[in-house]
Amino acid sequence: MSGYLYRIQDAIRTHGLWVTALLTVAVFFGLFLFGDAPAVVDALGSLELWRIGAVFGLVTVSYGIRFLKWEYYLRTLRIDVPLKTSLLVFVSGLMMVITPGKAGEVWKAWFLRDEQGIPVNQTAPVVGAERVTDLLALAAFAFLGVVLYRQSSTTLIGVTVLFVGGVALLQWRSLCLRILTLCETIPLIGSYADEIREFYESTYALFRPKQLGVAMVISLVAWGMEGVALWIVLNGFATDASILLALFVLGLGSVVGAASLLPGGLGAAEASMVGMLVFFEYSRAIAVSSTLVIRVGTLWYGAVLGTVVFASYRYVRDRNTLESS
Repeated sequence: MSGYLYRIQDAIRTHGLWVTALLTVAVFFGLFLFGDAPAVVDALGSLELWRIGAVFGLVTVSYGIRFLKWEYYLRTLRIDVPLKTSLLVFVSGLMMVITPGKAGEVWKAWFLRDEQGIPVNQTAPVVGAERVTDLLALAAFAFLGVVLYRQSSTTLIGVTVLFVGGVALLQWRSLCLRILTLCETIPLIGSYADEIREFYESTYALFRPKQLGVAMVISLVAWGMEGVALWIVLNGFATDASILLALFVLGLGSVVGAASLLPGGLGAAEASMVGMLVFFEYSRAIAVSSTLVIRVGTLWYGAVLGTVVFASYRYVRDRNTLESS
């Protein structure tokens, strides 16, 4: 594995991870104060352990389903990667969930390049398509609030229009090819014309109606698991919790968090989720407690899992290299 890849991973671990951890502490401290710290502690203490275990279990299932999408996209582009390596790359990429909008997951393209020699411009569109379909699925859940609860969000509508419009533009092949041809005449960009065109062709293929439909179904099921996890937590505090409300709160919080461009959506996602739960007459303590549990399960669990898997792989690889030298 190249030293460049190591430097990226080390930078995330040394700087990004700790900065996000400190931001998390600040956000969680603020939530404790908002929810009345003693009441939040009491609420968390009353939550049955099996519900917390269910959160981690359902999130793990969600990752497994999203891995199927990753594999589907690779096969769509006829990129042949051994299943073990593909799983390693996918899970390792989870440590990048702490980056703004999870954009750092494009690191997986460099990881695949170093492991399999696959050009980055072939696999980077897969990461982009993952993020777009994830966001569209979450936006679909968030629109439940518009339909069922008569709630609206300018951020939600704006982000959805932006991404749907972008996908539609990418499918306007003749226009995109003309733009690419014009870009070839620009000195600085023209030297990368072949790579840019290949990147576009891969992106175009991933967002064809059939591929988009399959990916959206997978995304809806995967993120639905995390919505169910939130419902299980809410149901531990109030027996009349609605699964549709849980999907709406998770979807809206995730979209707002992504639009904020903050690391992991920290602050924005939590504020949105707590605010909606309080609006629907949950106490501040329950709203904060539920949000804390689900954010630990969906954000930090993934970050820690990805970091442990990649660090373990790196340790074993380095040890084997020393033993063979």
